[in-house]
Amino acid sequence: MTKETHIKGGYIFALLALPFIYNDYLLEYNFFYRIILLLIYVYFSYFGSLLPDIDMRGSYISKRFPTIHKKIGKKLRHRSFTHSLIFICILSFLGELLLQYSDSNIVFLCLVSGLIIGNISHICLDLLTKEGVELLYPININFSLLSIKTSSKLEKSICKLLNFIIIFLLGYRFYLFV
Repeated sequence: MTKETHIKGGYIFALLALPFIYNDYLLEYNFFYRIILLLIYVYFSYFGSLLPDIDMRGSYISKRFPTIHKKIGKKLRHRSFTHSLIFICILSFLGELLLQYSDSNIVFLCLVSGLIIGNISHICLDLLTKEGVELLYPININFSLLSIKTSSKLEKSICKLLNFIIIFLLGYRFYLFV
């Protein structure tokens, strides 16, 4: 999938998970602080939706973080480690450590939640492609649910559909929260 499709997928997953985060953690804060926390959550879902492609030369995220790409990307195949359940578990573990050391600070909770949700969205979308992902890395088996080709007309149509879903979810969430 392309960068645009992954970003939109990250936003959709974040919007779908929003009621759980909002109701469980954000209700006790004043309105303006909640807005800031939501922006942090959405930004890190955006970042998380691009993070797995750090292993791919020329990707948006590898260009933004070239030193990380050089350490990770040259040692790994694309859609292997960073697209696996093990990577999600490591991110979750590191997020849990960050929350423990920050005394469960709400800013870090929004950051970690967005990052993990965005990452999961990326992997789910890549599962729909012809190339698939090595979900059970280090086991070298590619999982693919559909055979959508990256940058194809079908993917571009899916990307347009995701736009509609984002607009619908934003309207629905706004209606629920107001």
